Amino acid sequence: MSSLHYFFLFTGIIAASLRNVRALTAEEISAVEDAVHPFAIECGKEFGVTEEQLKKARESGDTSSLDPCLIACFGKKMGLINDKGMFDAEKATEMTKQFIADEEAQKIIMEIVNKCSSVNEQSVGDDQGCERAVLLTECFKPLKDQLAALQ
Repeated sequence: MSSLHYFFLFTGIIAASLRNVRALTAEEISAVEDAVHPFAIECGKEFGVTEEQLKKARESGDTSSLDPCLIACFGKKMGLINDKGMFDAEKATEMTKQFIADEEAQKIIMEIVNKCSSVNEQSVGDDQGCERAVLLTECFKPLKDQLAALQ
């Protein structure tokens, strides 16, 4: 679960709502939070963003104040954005199957992953994944409400 939660932090919208999703166990949520921290700190230091600023963005679900390349840094650390700046839907699929036990939650996540793989077809102005990370973040926003509906 920890890698997938990191992905949720990467999208900037899910982490604060995970506590309300009954399909995820307390152990999964705890593992997620433990796994996110080192990546957040590492990328934050690289981009001059404090832990408090990252926490605020995570809790609010608003990543607009963060450098798009910081968001890409998260994705790259998890292998969800490759060295060519492309979203790796296969890795997202692998992580979902590995860390999410609830079949209905898996199904919802996989539908969003498949839909969001279309960000790779969009034209962006960089090859580092920065702009694509923002597109991916926007694409994943419906996931929060869809997971919450499992309650």
